[in-house]
Amino acid sequence: MKKIILLMMALVVAFTASNAAELNQSDTTFHFNKKIIQIQDSIGQVKVKVFEATNKDSIPYKAVYEGQFVEEKTFEKWTVVEEIGIQIPFFGKSNERHHGKMEPHWAGIGWGFANISNAAFKINNIDGVSLKSGSSSEFFVNLIEKMLPIYKNKLGITTGLGFNWRTYSLDYNTHFVNNNGLTDVYDAPVGVKYEYSKLKTAHITLPILLEWQPGGLDDDFFVSVGVICGVKTYSVSKIKFKNESGDMIKRVEDKGLNVSPLSLDYYAQIGYGSFNVFAKYSPFSIFESGKGPDVRAVSLGLLLNF
Repeated sequence: MKKIILLMMALVVAFTASNAAELNQSDTTFHFNKKIIQIQDSIGQVKVKVFEATNKDSIPYKAVYEGQFVEEKTFEKWTVVEEIGIQIPFFGKSNERHHGKMEPHWAGIGWGFANISNAAFKINNIDGVSLKSGSSSEFFVNLIEKMLPIYKNKLGITTGLGFNWRTYSLDYNTHFVNNNGLTDVYDAPVGVKYEYSKLKTAHITLPILLEWQPGGLDDDFFVSVGVICGVKTYSVSKIKFKNESGDMIKRVEDKGLNVSPLSLDYYAQIGYGSFNVFAKYSPFSIFESGKGPDVRAVSLGLLLNF
């Protein structure tokens, strides 16, 4: 509602200025309800800035809103000025709905709990592998996104590019070892207690998602489902323990470990605006077929869109 009021005020002032002979200028400043409103009107562009009065003599006004209206595009920023002087911009993208196009929801930063499953959707303790669920996690950064609307700006296909890191923390004092070309789980040596034992993987990811925005361009609610393809860039097993002298030892136990070079995840997310919840499940094992335990990756977490 505030945006609509400010835009109407901007249009009224611009119209008045253009029709009054004595006001042949493009910039206008006026006071309204303890606020200063500045309007800069130039060819093809209108800028609106709003400043609010403060109780500090050194800072008589603080910026609370800035908007640029260029043809059918809108770029806006609201700020909140705390007592310590930090400005916190509103999360979210420029209002792309003024382009008349759907807005994708892939680019962003995400974090979630990672675990393993089998074909019957049993979680953890699969094929001799048991994880510490609270210490196993997934982190990803999605940098590139593109959407192709296919039906009335309510249904579209999203793709892009991202980077994914997963950490699987093994339980029961065990570790992964590649022995004669086969990866399996082994107990720690006698007398050794692992501080941690982890399998870490990294992938470049490419999504193919079907996104539904039931309210069209007038609603921030969305649902996406599809698949995420991945190309492995890194996989390693790491352990940490104290030796007989009490010194803390960190060691790379093994690299490669027959982790599959390609991955595929079924993906679903639901959200509003820049915040959403996601779930992933892979129909294929983390390891190459016949070369390691048959365990599939699953995860659940949050994504904050850029």
